[in-house]
Amino acid sequence: MTVDTWSETEAFLSGLLCAPDPDLARALEVSEQADLPVINVSALQGKQISLLARVAGARRILEVGSLGGYSALWLAKTLPPGGRMVTIENNPVHAAVAAGNLKAAGLDDRVEVRVGNAAEQLARLAEEKAEPFDFFFIDADQHNNVTYFESCLRLGRSGSVIVFDNVVRSGEVRDLETSNGAVRATQRVLELVSSSDRVDGVVFQTVGHRGHDGMLVIRMS
Repeated sequence: MTVDTWSETEAFLSGLLCAPDPDLARALEVSEQADLPVINVSALQGKQISLLARVAGARRILEVGSLGGYSALWLAKTLPPGGRMVTIENNPVHAAVAAGNLKAAGLDDRVEVRVGNAAEQLARLAEEKAEPFDFFFIDADQHNNVTYFESCLRLGRSGSVIVFDNVVRSGEVRDLETSNGAVRATQRVLELVSSSDRVDGVVFQTVGHRGHDGMLVIRMS
């Protein structure tokens, strides 16, 4: 199989399973106009995390890595009445775009955009004794994945679901000799998941127009 086959299959499945949404389309357009990097989740991946959040019955969602708010829109639209979401973004320009896209979709009343270093913001949430989150989506600098994982354990509860994006990286995750700090951090998270009685997890590999990758889905015991 080739990347062309992956891309064509992705487009076919997206056309069938991802209904057109003007808020999502607008977010992509605004992000492009603002010259944000094109590293947001695909439509199928957005649908995947939104379904996972719904299956988890998530009323409180925490995202690390807002970018332009595309994935936040997918997740925020799953929230039930009274549900709340926090999304963290280190880049103030990206955060402003995300906040604007959420406001344009009428979701700014249920989503708080926090600007700053993610590790510091997560520690602040713990200090604030925030109500436990039901669902986490981690799509940020992977060098800090271990910190993010440990923070999720502190901020979650039994039954909470944690999703890490970009964990396969074209199969590089299997290279135990890699010098790539991001991959090594992801490998460490996988080791922690496999050896802990507090969580269970699995990796869903994905292919599409951006190649071969995957998401790590974890459930807290």
